Amino acid sequence: MKTLVLSDGGQLADSTVRKLRARGAEPIVLRDPNDREIQRALENQVGTIAVIARDDIVALRLALVAEHFRPGVELVVTVFDRTIASEIQRSVPRCRVVSLADIVAPSLAEPCIAAAKPAWAGRDLLGQFGGILNPTYAGAGILIAGLFGLLSVFLLDAILLSTVLDLTAVDAIYGAARTLTTVASEPELATGPAWLKLFSALTMLLTIAFAAMFTAGLVQRLIDPRLTTIIGQRSIPMRDHVIVIGLGQVGLRLCSLLRQSGIASVAIELNEAAPNVRLARGLGIPVVIGHGEDRSVLKRVHVDRARALAAVTSNDLINVEVAVAARAARESLEIVVRVREGDVAEETQTLVGLGHMRDIYELGGAALADAVR
Repeated sequence: MKTLVLSDGGQLADSTVRKLRARGAEPIVLRDPNDREIQRALENQVGTIAVIARDDIVALRLALVAEHFRPGVELVVTVFDRTIASEIQRSVPRCRVVSLADIVAPSLAEPCIAAAKPAWAGRDLLGQFGGILNPTYAGAGILIAGLFGLLSVFLLDAILLSTVLDLTAVDAIYGAARTLTTVASEPELATGPAWLKLFSALTMLLTIAFAAMFTAGLVQRLIDPRLTTIIGQRSIPMRDHVIVIGLGQVGLRLCSLLRQSGIASVAIELNEAAPNVRLARGLGIPVVIGHGEDRSVLKRVHVDRARALAAVTSNDLINVEVAVAARAARESLEIVVRVREGDVAEETQTLVGLGHMRDIYELGGAALADAVR
């Protein structure tokens, strides 16, 4: 019985076919086939059909066409989206759904998990406090500066009113609140010393400035897409975390796997409109928009205190560039690089020695060949 491979011409399909041939099989391969071509191919003695496509909808269509012409045939289909995977399994009884991201994510995560430390409550609390004092985004920094400025003015004014004018704690707090809201200063100030009057005038002016900063930061946080938060689940880790560059299928699965292992992570994605950015937000994964090879962006995600970095974009050269920038930022950083061509992985490892190279199509092709056989 032969194996029929239906593909859209991607590298994963090519790698799978090479692995099958290396194991003695001679699969029938159709690239971007139409319905008639699939029907003719199924006239042969086909025992298993492998549907390998980069687009989940294309994979769904090819699987349904194959099931239509050969009901009950054994199918192995590559699908990333779990909803589409469930639909295929519901519609095609003898179908096994696999995902390249699920295949390669454990291999990418292994060195990251070995280098990183699982989060514990005390360090997480310290990290949250550190994130408040040292926010990543400029808008968040303005918001926090304005808030701390207002609180400082309020507390200092309340203390002085209580100690200098002998006001009760309630009256001192009331007077400080009047000054903070620029309603009016405390009436007792009229009989107070001159320096206290000057100080009260200064605090009212400072209150206006801090209130403007706080409002500007708050408006920016409300308008901008909130991919990270100052505190909470989507706050950027401060230390002992993993930085994931590229939020494609592999990057999103890697972040999810790290979270399941108790490892804090933050993703950097160039395209704000990428579909997985929305999915990451729903999963509580912090995402920073920017170039992963930019040293300033790496600094924002605290590369100097991270344990590992995984460059998993779809471009091999960008991944190498990210690895070089990360190595320059921190020599001891554990680095994992996703590559798609064996030659690139071998040359990069020989010339630079950047870290752990993972040829995802080599891994994926071998796993799919095993699944088909």
